Amino acid sequence: MTGASIGTTGETDTETDGLGPPPDPLPYEPARYPGHQTHSPITPYVADRMREIALLGPEKHDDVFMKIGASSTVSHNTLYCFAEGPYDLAEHDELQPTLDFFLGGDAAGTTPFDRPSEAARVGHHAGWAISGDPSPIDIEVELLSPRLALVHFGANDMGWGETYGDALLYFHSNMMILTDGLIDQGIVPILFGITRRGDYASAQRWVDTWNATIRVIAQARQVPYVDLYNAIDWLPGHGLAGDGLHLEAYSGGACILDEEGLQHGYNIRNLVALEVLDRSAAVLVDEAPGLEPPQDPLLGDGTPEAPWVIDQLPFGDVVDTAQQGLPFIDQYTGCNNTADESGPELWYRLELTETKRLRAAVLDMEGVDVDVHLLDETGTAEGCIERGHHFVEGTLEPGTYHFVLDSWVNDDGVAQAGEVLFVLLECAAGDSACN
Repeated sequence: MTGASIGTTGETDTETDGLGPPPDPLPYEPARYPGHQTHSPITPYVADRMREIALLGPEKHDDVFMKIGASSTVSHNTLYCFAEGPYDLAEHDELQPTLDFFLGGDAAGTTPFDRPSEAARVGHHAGWAISGDPSPIDIEVELLSPRLALVHFGANDMGWGETYGDALLYFHSNMMILTDGLIDQGIVPILFGITRRGDYASAQRWVDTWNATIRVIAQARQVPYVDLYNAIDWLPGHGLAGDGLHLEAYSGGACILDEEGLQHGYNIRNLVALEVLDRSAAVLVDEAPGLEPPQDPLLGDGTPEAPWVIDQLPFGDVVDTAQQGLPFIDQYTGCNNTADESGPELWYRLELTETKRLRAAVLDMEGVDVDVHLLDETGTAEGCIERGHHFVEGTLEPGTYHFVLDSWVNDDGVAQAGEVLFVLLECAAGDSACN
């Protein structure tokens, strides 16, 4: 792992994050990225982290961004029309200075908007973008020296596994490597979520889980996240074309941002992309101290006596059991399991006032093995209801529950502790795994 490892408590692992310690201790906490919000918050903490990233690697062009993704990124309906026309910002003319700024950027002889990216290809996935020597991303970085990267993967990645859950593990690893690789070069990644899967109902049931994962990856590194699902899904036909997968555009042009144009998927996508470029430039170029106010930390300290309180759904967090955890439970007898879980662990508490169908996921990288355990109100090993290597799914009645992220210990007695992403959300209607 190379990027910043930021936990719930706001502590940063300065020995391994590749960014080094900030000049002075920050008087505020890392931002939490709530669900159902198109743009993740850029608090003073996020703004400082983005500026720290910009200091890494060789010199970059502040007015150049690169595009990384698959068919939606390749499509001429995505951003090209800001350079090629027609475009109409309509009531969003406050974005004109930002548009002009990036139109002035030299992206290997053209603008960043109409540059055909070497790191975007139809039908491909995140693993492709980081494979090879040089990789497609390496080639594009060498050509452009961009300050920002618009990253949009996920739909194709959903097919790279026997199940959507299996595919998510592969996707998470690739996206973490991709994100950290950009950060190490001084490029600020901007991660985009995926839109509705109208082509396969089975895939649609997992879209919220995938988007929650992308959001927490961005939260882990305190870089911008754009929730395309939240921005687009309210449109007629969910903003989708006839194939139920790709977006559709206004017949007058995908960069027409008036009331009529913004009834179409690609037009909304272009608007929110321009908005996040504007938000990023405000921090990196204009040095805004932050665009949203600082946030309070989670209640609790991650121990059995004071578990972190899950105060909203969907919920996402990134923690490091090696840096933050302590050992409390060795085996979860209530789950009839003999696995050695004597490594350090971290605790969360959930209070439910109504029945909910939930999915919990823990996602870790190679060399880390942290399991998720669902405990009842007793918070004891005997009170274990279910455990999983990566997922716990089911229907919970009103009451108090505990989720414990515990580090497995291998046959050599070494705890496989480290950074882990934790996601908890309500299951989609029709998802029988959560019944």
